[in-house]
Amino acid sequence: MKTLGIALLVLLAVTGCDVIEAPYIKNPTGSVDTLLKDTSTTMVRTGGVQNVLLEDYTGHTCGNCPEAADIATSIYEKNKPRVIVVAIHAGGFALPDMPDYPADYRTPVGDELDQTFMISRAGNPNGLINRVRYNNRFILSQSNWDPATTAQLSKSPAVDLGLSHTYHSQDSTFVVTVETAYRTPGESDYSLVVFLTENGIVGDQKDYRKNPSHIEEYEFEHVLRASFNGTWGDTLSTTAIPVGGVVKKTVRYRIPPGKNWNLANCEIVAFVIRRKDAATRDVLQVVKQKVVVTP
Repeated sequence: MKTLGIALLVLLAVTGCDVIEAPYIKNPTGSVDTLLKDTSTTMVRTGGVQNVLLEDYTGHTCGNCPEAADIATSIYEKNKPRVIVVAIHAGGFALPDMPDYPADYRTPVGDELDQTFMISRAGNPNGLINRVRYNNRFILSQSNWDPATTAQLSKSPAVDLGLSHTYHSQDSTFVVTVETAYRTPGESDYSLVVFLTENGIVGDQKDYRKNPSHIEEYEFEHVLRASFNGTWGDTLSTTAIPVGGVVKKTVRYRIPPGKNWNLANCEIVAFVIRRKDAATRDVLQVVKQKVVVTP
């Protein structure tokens, strides 16, 4: 399993009415100004309903993957803002293939997720819905994404999430605030993960529905660019949290040099997982917010 420290620089500072943990730096690759604050007054909230994380494992030489991406978009459009899509480019179909498919949309986080859940070994396209089983299957083909999503949307959430952020352009640094409110008793195995995704990336994609199948200006959506705090995030609390408890965390992330991400097309995705054992990573709740870039 690959480590995640090469590309990511993360500092996590925590305050909460139930839990207070010391700030620490995770996988540092440079300095981060810990005095930077989240000054945003706009927080998006889940509002007492269960949201769904749809993870679409894909690659630019996977000719059946554009159809799956269209299905994911359809599910999102039908259920927004409660369905949140993350396209994870990983496995053999995501490798650069010169000269027609030169781009590399892979990430260390995406690689580790793919290896942990063995998605590409099962074939692409495939995906996960809140990382839970549907009809006794964990890895789901695109034909199962819609009914599996509907089943999850009908559930009562274990937690509510609130998300806000400030991007400090002079430091290329995000400061993200996530509030987790417990609607059911919480255990010590809950972790918070924060992703960055990008829409509107134009590049080469194979699509077997087309002739020729090489699409030179395909538009990629919901592409995972980075995790702000690793593949499995950070523990929300080392002790159980009662109903009504709120844990507030602040995550700081500095964009590594050389990244040409279009932040105006990016979104922050925050979700809570439960890590009961090595094989369990259930998504309890998820929320997203469009990145706001100010001069």
